[in-house]
Amino acid sequence: MDQTIIIGMYQFVGFHLTKHLLELGHDVIGIDWELNDEKELEIGRNANFTFVKPSSLSGINVSNETTIYISLYDFNKRQVGLSMEATEEILLAFQNWGMIPNEKQPTVVLLYPLGAEKEKIHTIVEQSDWMKVIYLPTIYGPGQQEESVFEVSIQKKSRLEIEKALEREYKKDAIFIDDLLASFPEITILNEKKITVRSKLKNQWSQCAKLLFHPELLEERKANAEVVSAHQTYVFEIDNNTTPEEGIALQILHHNR
Repeated sequence: MDQTIIIGMYQFVGFHLTKHLLELGHDVIGIDWELNDEKELEIGRNANFTFVKPSSLSGINVSNETTIYISLYDFNKRQVGLSMEATEEILLAFQNWGMIPNEKQPTVVLLYPLGAEKEKIHTIVEQSDWMKVIYLPTIYGPGQQEESVFEVSIQKKSRLEIEKALEREYKKDAIFIDDLLASFPEITILNEKKITVRSKLKNQWSQCAKLLFHPELLEERKANAEVVSAHQTYVFEIDNNTTPEEGIALQILHHNR
């Protein structure tokens, strides 16, 4: 039976991916270094879900029917990133998985933000011939990272905090979380090793931002240059089934609750 392991399952993208797969009836093993009682209550009773301590990551039995998602996207978007201990645990797992015969190796998928500097885990995955990396633009929706600029604005933080968040933000594209998840199975089975995800519709980040920020804030800042160009990766276009107005409204509703 197919098995999915999600590293960073209590984070934003990781948690939505966990819930999405459980709703589809998948067996999911979740791993995270930070516990969240509210999220645990939401999915903890699902018979298909198992939480495993990070220190046990290397000991999980995997096969060619196992898909492993590592959401460095979530940790990179936060001011407090992945710890050295967590990094070492993932690297040890890489070493163990790499010794498995090719025909029995799991599918390892690293989720990484566009516009971010390379980290050790990212570099190893990018250079490997059996793991893949999916580059994501700004992903938004209910439960977005608190440091993300849309969430900072929704929380009515100070202008200084908003400006700092804008400086960190990837501003060339934005995709609502449910639209990303709808295409995940199709993205994962691609034979490509480096995949850049982008919206089919243009100016999605700007349209979201106009709903939250004063125009002068946006005029002062130009969009980031992409670190990974379309020439270096396979580009997968996402259907934008959720409008910026709908997506931001859902994120605000979640915050107010």
